[in-house]
Amino acid sequence: MTRLRSRQRGVALLVALLVVALAVILVAALLDRGELALARTRNVLRGEQAEAYALGLDTYAAQVLMLTHGASPDPDTNASPWATPLPAQPVPGGVIGASMRDLNGCFNLNNLAPGAPGAWGPVFDNLLGALRLDAQLRATIENWLDPARIHDEENFYFAQPVPYRARGGLFAHGSELRLVRGVTSEVYARLAPHVCALPPGTKININTATVPVLMALVGPGLSQAAAQRLWQNGTAHWSTEEFTQQLTQLHVPVPPALAAQITDRSAYFLLRGDIVLDEVPFTTWSMLEHRQGGVHVVARSRGSDEALVVATPGIAPPAASAL
Repeated sequence: MTRLRSRQRGVALLVALLVVALAVILVAALLDRGELALARTRNVLRGEQAEAYALGLDTYAAQVLMLTHGASPDPDTNASPWATPLPAQPVPGGVIGASMRDLNGCFNLNNLAPGAPGAWGPVFDNLLGALRLDAQLRATIENWLDPARIHDEENFYFAQPVPYRARGGLFAHGSELRLVRGVTSEVYARLAPHVCALPPGTKININTATVPVLMALVGPGLSQAAAQRLWQNGTAHWSTEEFTQQLTQLHVPVPPALAAQITDRSAYFLLRGDIVLDEVPFTTWSMLEHRQGGVHVVARSRGSDEALVVATPGIAPPAASAL
């Protein structure tokens, strides 16, 4: 009887320990689910808060453009008031900041579309040469833009690990360039700071264009050193007439189509918002169009793309491009 009672007590102790263990597991699971639900709720809240701040930055940028861009007849440059970054500002939950970039300073990929006004093909050829990229990229990009020619390369896009159809129309965003045949990560990183996707027919602002874009506009007659001289370390402040006069003084031939391709005023701007909430970064982008009727938000996106930032004024070293 003593042994039986001892065994019963041992079994009861094991059962009690098992119950305690199950209770601890259940409590831990409930706490974990609660923390996960709390984290999800917080992330949704911060995401919505970041979106609200991004809309506020759009409004702020529009007001800056209306006050400093539309009222001034001066050329648009990298030193214009609208180009002054907004320093980090404390807000409930974190900090926000913003900066604006002139999109008229880059080569518009949609100028290569069929029917686009102007002779932009040779300019893009010059840009590829300045960046030491494969000249065949122009043909593949033109095929991507032309619904009548895209069928020539459909088999390539269908044969990818994740098949997709080529657009056969205008670029909606510069990052779409990643989908084009021959545009590797390295090629995109080199080309992205100098190109963008705007309505066909836009001109290039000579004051905000990068050194490779200036070389592309003028052609092989303009050396990198001469282009950097015109670029003036990013502080160029030319009118179109002064720019043409500078080319003449440098004994550089002026292309016949140059006058129809350059401008000293801009209409499209890219606003970058840097928002940090609960130590979580949010990067937002808004493309703004400033016309006489006001400032309009053309497109919005979210996510960091460091390829859009021009790291150095020089030209990158050669790189292979496979088509």
